[in-house]
Amino acid sequence: MRMLILSIFSLSIAIMARGESYQVYYHDGYTYSNSEMINLLGLKKLLVVDLQVYAGELQRTLHKVELAIEQMDREVQQLEESRVGRVFSAIKQFSLLRHMHLDWPQWLRFMRKAVAPEWQKHAQALRPYLPTKVDFVEACKAVYILIDVYGLSVGDFSRGLINGKQYKSKRFGAMDCFALARHGFERRYFDLAEAWFEAIALTSDNDEINRVLGYSWALVLQLYARNLLNMNKKELALTVLQRASTLGIDDQSIVRQLELLERGDLKPTQGTTLLKIINFEHYVRGCRGLFDPPKGLSCHYDFHTHPVLRLAPFKVEPLSQDPYIAMYHDVIYDSEIEELKDNAFPDMERSKVYTYSDKDGKDTGRTSMSAFQTDHQYKAVTKVNRRVMHMTGFEVLADGSSDELLVLNYATAAQYLTHSDYFGPAYSEYIQRGDRIATVLFYLNDVEQGGKTVFPRLGIFRSPIKGSAVVFYNMNSSLQGDPRTEHGGCPVLVGTKWAATKWIYSAEQMFRWPCVDPK
Repeated sequence: MRMLILSIFSLSIAIMARGESYQVYYHDGYTYSNSEMINLLGLKKLLVVDLQVYAGELQRTLHKVELAIEQMDREVQQLEESRVGRVFSAIKQFSLLRHMHLDWPQWLRFMRKAVAPEWQKHAQALRPYLPTKVDFVEACKAVYILIDVYGLSVGDFSRGLINGKQYKSKRFGAMDCFALARHGFERRYFDLAEAWFEAIALTSDNDEINRVLGYSWALVLQLYARNLLNMNKKELALTVLQRASTLGIDDQSIVRQLELLERGDLKPTQGTTLLKIINFEHYVRGCRGLFDPPKGLSCHYDFHTHPVLRLAPFKVEPLSQDPYIAMYHDVIYDSEIEELKDNAFPDMERSKVYTYSDKDGKDTGRTSMSAFQTDHQYKAVTKVNRRVMHMTGFEVLADGSSDELLVLNYATAAQYLTHSDYFGPAYSEYIQRGDRIATVLFYLNDVEQGGKTVFPRLGIFRSPIKGSAVVFYNMNSSLQGDPRTEHGGCPVLVGTKWAATKWIYSAEQMFRWPCVDPK
C-alpha cells in the first residue's frame, strides 16, 4: 500500500489538474494490523505535507494582506491630513471613491477565495484511505479490552504508566481521552467512561488546536454530567454543570441541561457491562499470570523420536501430563524466524476462525493477522515442518496430515479468546483427515507485556519466549476432543507478538498414536 500511496502522491496533482479520477485502495482494518498502521503513518505524513503547503500559502496570503493594510493606513492618514474641514482635494476625493468602488469588492472576492485549492483537493482525494467509523470503534474496543483484561487504572494507562512501568511515548491527549469516554458513555459502560472523563484533566493539550478540531469543553461537561447522572450521582452532575459558568463557558445547551436536571426531567439510564465469555474470570487470571505453577513436573531432555536427537536432544518443560502440554525450548533459530516473518508479512490478512463446516470467517474473538506458508515454499518452512515431526513423532508431510504452517502477528490489544482446536465428528473432512490431534505453537519473539497463552480449565499459562514452542494434544487416547485443552491467546499489552502454528490431524497417525483405551 505504501508504494501505491507514494505513487498517488507524486501523480495526484497532475491527475487532478486534468480532472481525472483513479482507483483507490481499501484496507482490511487498521486496529490490529501492524502493516496497515505503518501505511497509516505514511498517509499521515502525506497529509502533513498538504497542511504545510496550505500553511505556506496562508502565510503568503497573510503577507499580502498585511502589506495592503499598511498601504491603506497610509492612504487614510494622507486623506486625513489633506482634508480641509469637510472638503477633500479633487485627487484624494477621486482616489477614495475609486478605491471603495473598485478595489474593495476585489478584496471581498480575495477573502472568499480558497487558499491552495489544488492541495486541498489532494487532501480530499486521500479521504478514502482514512480509517472508517468501524476502524475507530474497533480501536476504542481494543483499549477497553486491555483495561478490562489486565485490570488497569485508566488514569495510569492514560499517562503511559502500565503495570508500574512508565512509557513516555504512550500518553493519551485530551481528545483521545474524550473519544474513549464518549465510546464508554454511548455503550453504557458508565464506570469506565467516568474514569476516562477524569483522565482528561491529566492532559496538557493545546486548547486552541483542539477547538479547531471540534473539541468543546461544553460538550465534555454535558456528557460528563449525564454520565454521572446515569451512575446515580445527581448532585455531582449538578456541580459539574454549575461550575461550567465559573470556567467562562457560556453555552446555552449547558444552561438547558442544568435546568432539566434541577427540575428532575432527566432520568438515569441503566448501565451495562463488557461482554464476558465463558470462563472469562479464569481467562483473565491466566492473562494476569495469577495461576500457580505446575507441581510435580520436572524438565528433561527428549531424544526418543529421532536418532539425530541423541546428538542434540530437545529441552522439554512439562506443563501437564494429562492432557499432555509441554514447552520446548530453543527449537527454532533466529534465521528461520526472520525468514518466516519476512515472507509472511506482505500476505497477512485478518485471521479467520475455522469451524467444522466449510464456512470459515472473521470473528471479533480472533483479532490477529496471519498468512499460511505452503509446505516447501522456502527453506525455513521445510525445516520447521521436519522439526515438528521430531518434536511430536507425528507425520506432518503426507497429504492431509497437517495444515500448512500459519504465521501470525498480534498487534497491541490483539487476542484470540478461549477456543478448542479440535472440530469434532461434524467436521466436513473428518473421514478423510480425522481431527486435530495436536497443536504446535512456536513463539517468534519475546513480548514485553501481555500475549500469554492460557489454558483456563487447567490453570496453566505461558509467556512467549522467542525460539520456544508449546506442544499440546487436543484429543484423548480414544480420539475424542478433550475440552480441557481449551486455550486462548491473551491481548498484547505492550509491543507485538509473532507466532507460528502447526495443526496435526489424526488419520495419518494410526501407527504413531497410543492404542485406543478399551474403557
